[in-house]
Amino acid sequence: MDFVFGLPPDSKRRTGIVVFVDRFSKMVHLAAVPAEVSAKQTARLFVAKEFRHHAMPIDIVSDCDPRFTARFWQEVFTLLGTQLSMSTADHPQTDGQTERVNRVLVDVLKSYAHSFHQWSDCLPMAEFAISNSVHVSTGHTPFYVNSLRHPRVPSVLGTVAPSLSGGGYPALPKPKHPDMTNISAVSTRARPTRSPVNESTVSTLGVDTLNNNEQHTQAGPVVNKDAELNTEFSSKAMDFVQRRQAVIRFVQDAIAASVDRQKLNADNNGRGNSNEFKVGSFVLLATQKAS
Repeated sequence: MDFVFGLPPDSKRRTGIVVFVDRFSKMVHLAAVPAEVSAKQTARLFVAKEFRHHAMPIDIVSDCDPRFTARFWQEVFTLLGTQLSMSTADHPQTDGQTERVNRVLVDVLKSYAHSFHQWSDCLPMAEFAISNSVHVSTGHTPFYVNSLRHPRVPSVLGTVAPSLSGGGYPALPKPKHPDMTNISAVSTRARPTRSPVNESTVSTLGVDTLNNNEQHTQAGPVVNKDAELNTEFSSKAMDFVQRRQAVIRFVQDAIAASVDRQKLNADNNGRGNSNEFKVGSFVLLATQKAS
């Protein structure tokens, strides 16, 4: 979770964006905010943009922005049982996930906003574009990881229904039911008491002349068809669950490997503003961003 400020004022005088990134799926949620946004307003945006899609997280990583260090924000997390992890000063790798999204987001807005005051109108499409792009860490788009399907976009309208691997089940053909005229009459109508009529009159009553064996013979195909449909849907449900579990395991392994690579790169490069000191050296320490 992070903020992006310094943008030109839009039509509602908003100059910033609050960025939420789901750690597992990498799905992004954005909201335009004014420069004077408060901790309470940020908490409401969190519920409106993040909580309703991904529920309450166990842990949230953010920088030491005063809005996140406010007592109100701390109390909210305490009541909800969520841990708030603050990033280290001058160490953006701690919250590199949102830092990277911030850079991409600004580039997207620069490319597609036709005027300086129109950037907030592009946020929904920018959010969708980022969530529908393959993430390097997971190998999938955030949209697919979150919902196990690819979204329908104008470029695929009018094409054949996609398979499960492409995002969704193929359209199922409508079952061909047999002629239900006599079957429904037998299975839903109570047999009336026979009236003392002659044989020729009885023969004109149609289905009322059927015996129990004939009833079971005609009603059988309907029962068998229902059993076939239940088996078909059970098989598809099991396939969906297994595929979902496979995607989750794959993403977890991919994220773990990506974190190891990123940590190795950060350790090798180190901080750009770091200096080496000897034991006993006199050092002046700035405490402005220390927590």
